[in-house]
Amino acid sequence: MTEAREVILSGLSKAGLPVEEVGDDRWMTMLEGEHKRTIPVLLDLGDRSLTVTSLLAAAPDEQHTEVYRILLQRNQRPLPVHFALDDEGDLILTGRVPLPALDERSFDALLGALLTQADETFDQVLRAGFASYIDAEQRWRSKVGLPPNPVRPEAD
Repeated sequence: MTEAREVILSGLSKAGLPVEEVGDDRWMTMLEGEHKRTIPVLLDLGDRSLTVTSLLAAAPDEQHTEVYRILLQRNQRPLPVHFALDDEGDLILTGRVPLPALDERSFDALLGALLTQADETFDQVLRAGFASYIDAEQRWRSKVGLPPNPVRPEAD
């Protein structure tokens, strides 16, 4: 476990990521994306594996079937992270690396895959699951003279 801790803490430090210890062998960090600007990540070092968990978005307000279709299709990618629902129905990303396979390269790949999945999927999920909210926000922004939110209900 000492070696795994070193891989995690060294990897976060080398990437210049903030790190906050939130329990025994548990840390929080924040990745920065282009579309999902802040991506919180919980790293949980267990006896046999490192697990990462990240909130993508709250439970969708609408078009649940479409949102879940998007996420399930993306789960087909052979990546170390996948979409899931937490106990409240919120959309999360979760991944796991067995400790024998945990090294600097696999740790970097795990965080990179999480960042990629979150960033590439975020706008699409918002457009489907929160379209009414986005429409209302766009109308408000227009009314008060603000530029439109870059996440629009229409496709890219």
